[in-house]
Amino acid sequence: MTGNELVLTFGEIMMRLSPKDHLRIEQATEFDVRYGGAEANAALSLAYQGDRAAYVSVVPANRLGDCALRSLSTWGVDTSRVVRDGDRLGSYVFEVGASVRGNGCVYDRKYSAINLARRDVFDWDRILDGVGIFYFSGVTPAISEEMALACADALATCRERGIVTACDVNYRGKMWTPERSQEVMRQLLPMVDIVIANDEDAPAGLGIDCVSGSLENGIAERDDYVEMARRLCAESGCKQVLSVIRDIASVEDSRWMGMLYSAANDDLLAGAQPIDEHWFSPVYGMHVLEGVAAGDAFSGAYLHALVNGFAPQDAIDYAIAGSVLKLTIRGDSNLVTEPEIRAVAASAGGGTRVAR
Repeated sequence: MTGNELVLTFGEIMMRLSPKDHLRIEQATEFDVRYGGAEANAALSLAYQGDRAAYVSVVPANRLGDCALRSLSTWGVDTSRVVRDGDRLGSYVFEVGASVRGNGCVYDRKYSAINLARRDVFDWDRILDGVGIFYFSGVTPAISEEMALACADALATCRERGIVTACDVNYRGKMWTPERSQEVMRQLLPMVDIVIANDEDAPAGLGIDCVSGSLENGIAERDDYVEMARRLCAESGCKQVLSVIRDIASVEDSRWMGMLYSAANDDLLAGAQPIDEHWFSPVYGMHVLEGVAAGDAFSGAYLHALVNGFAPQDAIDYAIAGSVLKLTIRGDSNLVTEPEIRAVAASAGGGTRVAR
């Protein structure tokens, strides 16, 4: 990579409503308003790290749509490729949990502009002009059958143009069944170079049974994730697989680590040889402020490392550092810079002090 590639992300941006002060939805009399979505979060993270990032979606041409896009463009994301159509911006209510009470999420996204859109609203030849990396998550094909077909159209165009493709499986059980996810992903992943499959994704989203998907003892299964990655590369032909692997004791307390697997056909990493190799990051013991969008932050940090030619070990160390930093920030947006992420990666979770 040259360090100047334009990264384009494709997905739905929504209004996020959150009760204040850890209240439950039933107790709330007011909500904090923010905007986000898996791919929008990744684009914002890239732009904040100083990369060239663009975003494509279908967003209504009304004031709410304007606010959603402004939440990206304010930080440097190019939103000029967004299709302005439809009447409704999707939303979701995010309830921050505590201790043994998990975080809660209620979607209100049916009949949103992108949910009702047809695949042919996207002119991929034009949208992908000048793009070096195309990124989406499993949330996007789960929106509708038309959006699953739009992902296939985009990936096919990327293949024709030699554009690097990346997908975070990002399985969402409230949006589709394991059977449907596995059916669609089997069609899409052969056109994907980089697959991000985190601990919750492999069994349900991909049907790979060599990992349990445990969120309590995932780190003990670290070698099973290497086997998962090896199988994914063999079955789909992807070049790299990454995972966030966790031990979650409660909403506030957990341990996080990252894995990067490079297939024998990988030519993406800096100085990469034709190898079958993997790298683990250090393990971070985290006290979590807010657990949403850390996976998107992982993707954004890794894509930054890829664009800027990081070596494999440095890349996975940087990616997990970006992810755990998001756990310290409220909202969907990972507003941290490259120097801040590098500082955490260098400390390997060993503590911080006041920057003076």
